[in-house]
Amino acid sequence: MLAEQARANGAKLIDWYKAGIGDDACQGPLVRWVEPWIPLNLAAPLHPNLRGMRGASGLLAAALR
Repeated sequence: MLAEQARANGAKLIDWYKAGIGDDACQGPLVRWVEPWIPLNLAAPLHPNLRGMRGASGLLAAALR
């Protein structure tokens, strides 16, 4: 639905989900982009951590080039 809406409105969708496969909350703290239910740092549970936000910013920078 998001891709369809992006196309319909002339926007480009950045597929953060696909890029983060293998970096999910079940991975170790040095790999994951998303914190698990009980986070090890100050990031909120099931939300992106610093590694995830850096991954997202890399995708955005690549899309803008």
